[in-house]
Amino acid sequence: MSRFYKFQYLIGLTPWERMPSLPIGEQAVKLLDREEHDREPPLGRALDLGCGTGFWSVSLARRGWEVTGVELVPKALRKARERAGKAGVEVRFLEGSITALTSEGVGSGYRLFLDFGVVHGLAPEQVRQVGREVTAVSAEDATLLMYAFSPGRRGPLPRGIDREEIERAYDGWTITDELDFDVTGAPRFLQKARPTFYRLRRDSS
Repeated sequence: MSRFYKFQYLIGLTPWERMPSLPIGEQAVKLLDREEHDREPPLGRALDLGCGTGFWSVSLARRGWEVTGVELVPKALRKARERAGKAGVEVRFLEGSITALTSEGVGSGYRLFLDFGVVHGLAPEQVRQVGREVTAVSAEDATLLMYAFSPGRRGPLPRGIDREEIERAYDGWTITDELDFDVTGAPRFLQKARPTFYRLRRDSS
């Protein structure tokens, strides 16, 4: 999948970058509002997995999070850094794989993770590795917000992932919410993929 995304960014065909402007964007903002309810800045550390051009990383920083974004595609990272600079917020962007967070030097103690359409394109063992890495760098009260396609054959597009695979990958976490993804106005391929939002909470030690 990394080659697919590099090619898509190279030719400028990145339909997922439209998501924040669609109703799904409002849905995601409401999920963030819920996480921040009754909290005062500084809100803690947040990790944006596969941050792309940094829309959500910058949004989190504006909301009072200490944000790190991890991305494999250099072109996307350049745009992410430009976005943060224009917004006047500080975000740490790292080029690296979300399957190797500890060795990439992201640090630890993260209270919030975003996976907005990333692991559902990885192979099963990679998904499990991401789960282990996220757990290794998370705080005890951590939350993960994820959206993912349902499983299916889609050529070069993400293969999708179901609830059972997520639960296997994130051992020691509980799925607390499973929400229908608002596909209004979304590209047809995304509507057909029947995506779902998941909220995971790390279990208390």
